[in-house]
Amino acid sequence: MSDGGGAGRLDALLDAAHEQLGIAVYDGLTGQGGPPEPRDPDTALDGLLAAAHRQTLSAVVRRTERLRRAALACERRGAGAGFARSAGVLMRRPAAVRLKYREQALRIARDYWPQDLDESVRRARDAVQELIVQLEAESLPETSRERLARVGDDLGRVLALPRARRLPPALTGYDYLEVAQARLSERAARLMDAADAARTLLEAELIPRLGGREVSWAGALEVAEDLADDLDVAYQSAVSLLGAVTEAEEAGNDFRGADLHTVALDGVRLEGVRWDEETAWPPGWEQRIRRVSLAAGDGLGVLVVGPQPYDSAVAADL
Repeated sequence: MSDGGGAGRLDALLDAAHEQLGIAVYDGLTGQGGPPEPRDPDTALDGLLAAAHRQTLSAVVRRTERLRRAALACERRGAGAGFARSAGVLMRRPAAVRLKYREQALRIARDYWPQDLDESVRRARDAVQELIVQLEAESLPETSRERLARVGDDLGRVLALPRARRLPPALTGYDYLEVAQARLSERAARLMDAADAARTLLEAELIPRLGGREVSWAGALEVAEDLADDLDVAYQSAVSLLGAVTEAEEAGNDFRGADLHTVALDGVRLEGVRWDEETAWPPGWEQRIRRVSLAAGDGLGVLVVGPQPYDSAVAADL
């Protein structure tokens, strides 16, 4: 049995167990005519099942996201996937255009992904999900408020993303940079909107309900569940933005099989470019580039350009 098949069956088993447990909890609660009283000993089992149901969901979601994030990381590094070629709209642009505007496009991508924003949002959501379990048990640790403050900090990092800015017109008539920025800024805007809604709910609703002498357990629980939903939307938006960043990076680095023989490479920074024997370089450049390239280590003949064989390099003029 392959590892991938075993992981898939495990995920399916966990999903099925979660679904069946959810049905049992729902039937148990509705059979009593409504939610149980938390302090009624007769409903202790239902409360335990409800908490187990929520924790099982969190475990399934975290496992699925870890697998998806690992796959994305492998795709970004090219590890284990043979540098699978992207089929995105940027990758379909002419190789000469992608190379000419490579540095500018990569700089824009870095601006929209200064750090692992998906990890920040996931961490915030996990903290709120743990808080929900605590509120259901009417037991709030002293560290809960500190964790909520860190949730606010994580959302603040998301809200520091740049807004779309005007770009100089492309003299060649290609709108490559405009398309790259539009794809990034649209996804970043959705992420920032979701993060702003979550932070407003956190600061205006949840924290005040937990700050008094007596916690409003039912009210705080309802708000925390809404916040978890908002953070889930934010996480999906962060994953979408990561996909756009990955596409921009691939379009700026993957030149396997590209026809570059007519491109003027003087002054173009090539460090990090991936190429192979099918890549056509301008006359006199292939040996020069080969001397500073390293094997990618995938066994498929892919090379990666290292530091260039001249003292300084500047980006190509627009």
